[in-house]
Amino acid sequence: MTSVPKPLKFLRPHLQTLKDTYAKLKPGENKKLLADIISLLAMTDAPIDDAMPESLKYRLLGSNEDIGTWGHEVSACLLLSAQI
Repeated sequence: MTSVPKPLKFLRPHLQTLKDTYAKLKPGENKKLLADIISLLAMTDAPIDDAMPESLKYRLLGSNEDIGTWGHEVSACLLLSAQI
């Protein structure tokens, strides 16, 4: 995982904790921003058959920031996960 930014590399083991925290948060800006972070971390998860990928799920629940600002790798990953 040398090409993964260090903050994401260190957060990856805490993905489930972040998901649990997301479920407990009240609606608002913090919840949307946490959904964005979870979306990025979930891109490394293996896909589950007949289920929406979590990267796409949390992206849709996120901040609705212009996806182009996230970079072409993220956009490509989300496009591929949308083809379920």
